[in-house]
Amino acid sequence: MRREILLPWPHDWLEGRNMSRSLRQPEDEVGGQPEPLWDRVPLPLKFFIAFALTSYIVQLYVAYHPPSLGSYPRPGSTESFVLAYLLCPVCILTPTVDPTHADIAYSIGPVNALIHGAIGTMIGYFIEAFF
Repeated sequence: MRREILLPWPHDWLEGRNMSRSLRQPEDEVGGQPEPLWDRVPLPLKFFIAFALTSYIVQLYVAYHPPSLGSYPRPGSTESFVLAYLLCPVCILTPTVDPTHADIAYSIGPVNALIHGAIGTMIGYFIEAFF
């Protein structure tokens, strides 16, 4: 006796017959129109993305365009340490080494972005909880 095995064909998936309910739910809730992705993203994740991206861009900008000595606090002063470690919290790990541009772009910058993104996430949760 021969048994037939029925496998779903790719065109069945394209027509939506085998699509699960959870994938179609956002479209059904809005009346058939897919809701824009950015509107479905929770507020803490939006803050994470905004803070991390801003931190990374500022870190790269400061690496390639250092501030002039006239606008920067005197080296060794408390203000210079506060400013440096606010912009670059990971720089605490490299107190005696001047990182290269590649180090900033590929190792220090992303870690700083994660730290600032985590701070943004906490702010997003605070705003979502109390406002």
